[in-house]
Amino acid sequence: MSDSKEIVRVNSSNTLSDLLKLFSDSSDDIVLLDENSVISEPHLQLLTDFPRSASAALVGNQTGSADTLVRAAQVVSASSSSHKPTEANRIFAGAIRLSKRQSAEITKALEAAIARNAKGHALELLLVALVRATIRVDAVELVEAPFARSEDETVRAETTNALSKIKIPMLRLKLANRANDGFFSVLFLRRVSKLLTWIAVKIGATPNQATIASFAIGLYAAYLFAQGDTWSLIAGALLLQLSIIVDCVDGELARYTRKFSELGAWLDAITDRVKEYAVFFGLAYGAFVQHGQNLWLLAAVLMAIQTFRHLSDYNFSQVVKARSAEKEPVPIDFMAEWDGVTDEKEELDPEAKEPSFLKMRIRYWLGKIIIFPIGERWFAISFTAAVGGALFTFTLLPLLALFSMIWVYRVRLYKTIEMPKTRIASPGITRQLDLGFPVKTFFKRLDWLEPSLLRALELGVLITLFALTGNLGVASFVILFSIAFNHYDNLYRSMQGEQKPEWLSILGYTVIGRMALIGAALYLGVNLDLFAGYFFVWFLLVSSIQWVVSRRSKATS
Repeated sequence: MSDSKEIVRVNSSNTLSDLLKLFSDSSDDIVLLDENSVISEPHLQLLTDFPRSASAALVGNQTGSADTLVRAAQVVSASSSSHKPTEANRIFAGAIRLSKRQSAEITKALEAAIARNAKGHALELLLVALVRATIRVDAVELVEAPFARSEDETVRAETTNALSKIKIPMLRLKLANRANDGFFSVLFLRRVSKLLTWIAVKIGATPNQATIASFAIGLYAAYLFAQGDTWSLIAGALLLQLSIIVDCVDGELARYTRKFSELGAWLDAITDRVKEYAVFFGLAYGAFVQHGQNLWLLAAVLMAIQTFRHLSDYNFSQVVKARSAEKEPVPIDFMAEWDGVTDEKEELDPEAKEPSFLKMRIRYWLGKIIIFPIGERWFAISFTAAVGGALFTFTLLPLLALFSMIWVYRVRLYKTIEMPKTRIASPGITRQLDLGFPVKTFFKRLDWLEPSLLRALELGVLITLFALTGNLGVASFVILFSIAFNHYDNLYRSMQGEQKPEWLSILGYTVIGRMALIGAALYLGVNLDLFAGYFFVWFLLVSSIQWVVSRRSKATS
């Protein structure tokens, strides 16, 4: 849902004390805007209408002008009449959102800055005070449209005139693109999805409707794969690509209409995993019924690899953020001559030469491809299934995934070694362990890998037991699929600061209980269909219903 924040105009006569009073008197986040700033409405809405957990400032690029330094999508240094940055790569557009979640820190920083009585525009002094107090300020990029912040009325008029010639709906559509997307998504998927997003806007579709449509198309692609014949495989491959294109639409539509919800984010993430593993099921089933190929082991191993990789990707990001948040920052004196910023290139290698722009772009996009994101991965699934069938898919995909993991993990392990040898305070990792009893993380620096290792242990043991007893098939794959879904459910709950209710975990039998239960069933020769049905209903249906009901209950309370 959209929750637009108030915009307060700031002029040159306003003081830092005035801004602090405005913020203190407000019960919600506020957006402060320089009266001399000319900014498009869609860009202002990036501050007013988008859900944010921290303060944020609008910054942009203007030839020959820079007064602000942005690193890793955050403002780390700013300037005023009394402050000069060590280096700068952006210009502050004169618009900043102050977050009530940072109320205590912001108040303390501004009170200290006010006592120094520095000269300068109040908004500039405000931004300097925040970043020097090491308060997080996200950098919101001003792209695809002109902007100005000038006391010169002629400059403002020219910018206003230039903005009047821009088609605002098209600008909204451009800004709806997901930042930091993969190579195939940028090159192809997003170009097609924009057209569908435009149609969705015209007919009044919602982001969740787009997610459900993508889900339905993906499941039908899995059904076609399950037929196993050549033309069904080709049709399934094409539909899988259509599914991911429509999947791009839900995010673009949410950003375009500014309709965001935790339910929508959860639904988008969960359905992606279900679609992908349903496709693995369909390919294995089709190969068995059509060609007599028993590929259930390969399908199960590929699913286990992807589960390991996905969980570690998300958890590494979570741990890095948690360590950054828990790290004791070193504030810089508000009036210090040096802003505390060091040259990153000199820190790495003072003698290193700057690579050419072309080399940097090639390196950037090769890196995007090698990490094997969802766009590249689903294209590989579609291509291999259409060209060589299920066996080709289950042979090539694990190799590509393992190569990608080696490439990514060598960097992550290097960064892990540089981390402090301490446990994080955040319970984000322990919430996912699913061991049935309270436990701290087993590792300190490698804590981000623990959920993945436990998943590898559980899925690996079960796959081995199924293979040794000759029980790899539909029922065993559904069991593995349901358990993998359970761990994704735990992950996404953890990312939103929650843990699965104890009763849901107990009746899901936890990691140790599931291995023991299924091991005993295999030893006694119990039919696996019963377990497949139970885990499917419990993890995919009951757990999902509980989450949705709890979200709605929380929203209305």
